[in-house]
Amino acid sequence: MLLFYFAAWIDSGCLLGCSHEHKTVTSAVACISRAGGYVVAVENGALRQLNAKEEAEFQYANYGIEPERRQAGAVVPMIPAKALLN
Repeated sequence: MLLFYFAAWIDSGCLLGCSHEHKTVTSAVACISRAGGYVVAVENGALRQLNAKEEAEFQYANYGIEPERRQAGAVVPMIPAKALLN
């Protein structure tokens, strides 16, 4: 099975993306260069949406939100509040 990921976005109604074959969702997230970018899986030559585990990795890599806390509606700060006060 051949599986890789790429960063993708829509521009003028066209699906565009990076030309890399990322081994992980997290490395593909690092290639997102535009607001609204996403990660697409390519499995055995066919595009497919991310499965639940891959989506959780995307959410954590892109937003720093752990899936369990996101489902509970909790906000996960990227910078501790006390660091902002100093």
